[in-house]
Amino acid sequence: MGMKLGCLFLLFLIPAYAQTAQFENQTIADIQFSPVQPLDPADLARALPFQKGSLLHADDVASAIDNLFASGRFEDIVVEAERSGDGVNLHFVTQLTSYFGGLTVVGQIPNPPNKTQIASITELTLGAAFRDEDLTRAQQAIQELLKKNGMYASSVTLAVTRDDSAQQVFLTVRIAGKKRARYERPAIQGGSILPAKTILKATGWRFPIVHWWRQVTERRTNTGVQGVLAAYEKKDRLKASVNLQKLDYNPQTGKVRPTLDIDPGPRVKVTAVETKVSKRVLKRYVPVFEEHEVYNDLLVEGRRNLIDYFQAQGYYDVDVVFRDQPPKDDLETITYAISRGQRYKLVKVSLAGNHYFTGGTIRERMYMQAASFTMRRGRYSEAFQRKDEGSIADLYRSNGFRDVKVNCTLNHNYGGKTGEIGVSVNIDEGPQWMVDHLTLEGIKQVDSKRITSQLASIAGQPFSDVNLASDRVAILTYYYENGFPSATFKATWTPGSRPHRVNVTYAVKEGDRQYVRRVITSGLSTTRPSLIDRNITLHPGDPLSPVEETEIQKTLYDLGIFANVDTAIQDPDGDDDHKYVLYNFQEANRYSLAVGLGLQAGRYGNPYSNNLSSPGGTTSASPLMSLDVNRLNFLGIGQTVGLHFLYSLLERRGSATYEIPRFLGDKGRTVTFTLLYDDSFNVLTFASQREEASVQAAQRFSKSLRGQFQFAYRRVSVNNVVIPVLLVPELQQPVRIGILTANLAQDRRDNAADPHHGMYNTLDIGLASHFFGSQRSFARVLARNATYYSLTKSIVLARQTQFGVIIPYDVPAGISTAESVPLGERFFGGGPDTLRAFAFDQAGPRDTGAALVPGGPSSAPTGLPLGGNALFYNNVEVRFPLIGSNIGGVLFHDMGNIFTSLGNMSLSYHQPSMRDFNYTAQAVGFGIRYKTPVGPLRLDLAYALNPPSFVGFKGTAQQLLQCNPTQTYTTGPCVGVPQTLSHFQFFFSIGQTF
Repeated sequence: MGMKLGCLFLLFLIPAYAQTAQFENQTIADIQFSPVQPLDPADLARALPFQKGSLLHADDVASAIDNLFASGRFEDIVVEAERSGDGVNLHFVTQLTSYFGGLTVVGQIPNPPNKTQIASITELTLGAAFRDEDLTRAQQAIQELLKKNGMYASSVTLAVTRDDSAQQVFLTVRIAGKKRARYERPAIQGGSILPAKTILKATGWRFPIVHWWRQVTERRTNTGVQGVLAAYEKKDRLKASVNLQKLDYNPQTGKVRPTLDIDPGPRVKVTAVETKVSKRVLKRYVPVFEEHEVYNDLLVEGRRNLIDYFQAQGYYDVDVVFRDQPPKDDLETITYAISRGQRYKLVKVSLAGNHYFTGGTIRERMYMQAASFTMRRGRYSEAFQRKDEGSIADLYRSNGFRDVKVNCTLNHNYGGKTGEIGVSVNIDEGPQWMVDHLTLEGIKQVDSKRITSQLASIAGQPFSDVNLASDRVAILTYYYENGFPSATFKATWTPGSRPHRVNVTYAVKEGDRQYVRRVITSGLSTTRPSLIDRNITLHPGDPLSPVEETEIQKTLYDLGIFANVDTAIQDPDGDDDHKYVLYNFQEANRYSLAVGLGLQAGRYGNPYSNNLSSPGGTTSASPLMSLDVNRLNFLGIGQTVGLHFLYSLLERRGSATYEIPRFLGDKGRTVTFTLLYDDSFNVLTFASQREEASVQAAQRFSKSLRGQFQFAYRRVSVNNVVIPVLLVPELQQPVRIGILTANLAQDRRDNAADPHHGMYNTLDIGLASHFFGSQRSFARVLARNATYYSLTKSIVLARQTQFGVIIPYDVPAGISTAESVPLGERFFGGGPDTLRAFAFDQAGPRDTGAALVPGGPSSAPTGLPLGGNALFYNNVEVRFPLIGSNIGGVLFHDMGNIFTSLGNMSLSYHQPSMRDFNYTAQAVGFGIRYKTPVGPLRLDLAYALNPPSFVGFKGTAQQLLQCNPTQTYTTGPCVGVPQTLSHFQFFFSIGQTF
């Protein structure tokens, strides 16, 4: 390459010298470029060693050509000189370099491949130099990708559009024809051994039963090959190889015939002798199963893995050797001889010699762990010991203890007990090295104080190689962020005036600073450019910061309206200091549709049953279906219109939303307008209908603090009320509620799905008032505090307390204070996320019947929940590993209840009477958690220590309504029956309780 460039420059220099020699020392009258001059004026002035009015020298012309080529913006340069009066005109005739600016795919293409895959397969890089031969290569690559996905009849044409102002080239890929070919029976080469029927089934290329051939996709082809390989693995043929030789397309039938070349190899049997080991364990720890290869390095790795496995089980003296017997009679045998030796229990891990760090700081970095409730034999292995020695030493070295030594001593028969061992970790800290003085050299164009504030190796701080490396990253990152891509750093140190003291010198070479020439966007169709401009914080003349460039890309992705946002610096390796920053967009599909099917199961009670004999609910199940339709990027301004529907036996809900993200330019603020209709049967007492219009503003105040502010105007009504009409006529009337609410949430958990430490606080305040057009006035407060503590590496103590109160005021005449709060606005509790002493929404006050007139007869009691105006919950959980790394256990205690009012709140353990439910219910229980990517699957079994008792109703709703409250009954369904809620509850759901 160097020789070719040298020859090229020579060809340019010869005519330059020849033409300019006769004008040597003549005055330059004018400098012209043809067709255009693409450089920024500052870069051009730096590239040309002369200007108008200067004397012409041939060497300067040669230097100008070199500098212009180094900018990267020219493919060819010829200099022509001609006399002009008493001077000379210089004419630069150039051929400009073109740069790739983006790609657009046109045509209805079934996925796969998607547009991102098509753009990627071209291997065209945004901002890189583009040449005509790239077109042919890109077209062939796209055509091949389409064939791999079964679209053999599709045609690909490429159209080029040029933007001469920034030397950009844009490609439009037009794909016609989308019919996808189907598979046909594959051709098998080699020694298959397995029947053709088995191989065909393993590919998955044909639907079972109906035997229709599937459509061809690259992923399905690869999956089919892997399926055949897996079929051979099931037959212990770990050395089998399956290769796809070709795909033959028949245009007459529209089918593709794959050809598979199969080498089954011998059967490989991996066994363990002397110690029984399951095949599952062997597959997990001996990598020949995963690699589908058998060679010595994998067998050695398997030996190490098995040693670690048995040492983790307490067999610290385990010895493992292997033998690989060559294939004989189509069988290769690999035998691991495992001598476990005595089983030990690690009862003590002690630290000695540590003075600088506490034992807790050191232990949290250690793998070795003494036996405990969750780890019966402790955790020890030679590998763990080596890791712990290295981790502790690294901790000390990073804090200036350069001479630290760490070694572990294994003590057998610890405390005189056979089979029990202790490990002593002995630490010789040595002296701590410190920095006496730090010198910064070469910092001229940036603020040195800003850099110094980020450094670790300043005077009086520990000296370590880790800190030097950290400072190197900090300094170069700072320069990189501020437009110095070629900055270099060198650290040196010399002994100080005292022992174990050093003087540190950081030498920086800043290099040239780069600036933003212009930000260029492309690929927008629906989106308004003003939306993009508001989110681009780099402007012409700013220092070129790749870090800020990437942050802008993340911000644009966060808009949620782009499938892809590609960014680059045009010609980053060119010597020009003023660069174009490019953003190329691929807009996401404007419409999205999501359909969900599920099942709700629990002790809900059947809302369509006439039987009221189980006020606490019975185990029931309800199918669940959801439908979400969203229109993204509405009007091209990044806003979203959505329609959302949910249907089940327990709830029917429909809503329309209009979402405005980044309201008033704040990326942490979102405003949402909502219309909602909801018909829910949360408890057996009644069904709640809600027709609501609301506006909500969500604001992120900091990384951990968020707020939501909402005004809602709704009509709340109840139906399917099973309590007699004479008892609660006021509660059945539709009520108009206007309520203003504010919610604050502080989240400092390490993992929201499964926290191990941190806290989570929420405060919800609401005010319904006649001022807002509400027919009922009340204030609502609901507060929660949850904290998480890591007792050990694997045991977590989690606790949560919730308190809530509804305070009515301006109570309408003729109803009580409690009844002034509509049923649908009251607190209901009980279930997997509140109180596991109760089934869903079964906590709190219940219908006990009521006297129609003072001293007169009462209506029949139903025992159904009515909700309340105050709540208190307290949950405590101990979470610990149970089986392996994915299954955990939980011991929990829940206490609390729903109370009639704040004044009736009581922490009493005992229920006052069968008509009074203002006491604290408690439950203990055990749960299992199974880790999944979306959060832990949860099964909780609870035992209520003091479930409520009440007088309920045994019969149907019709029988209840026939009961005459003016008549006294001694027998029959109108007579209340004493009942007690079940002691046992179970819940199955996803996610931790809190």
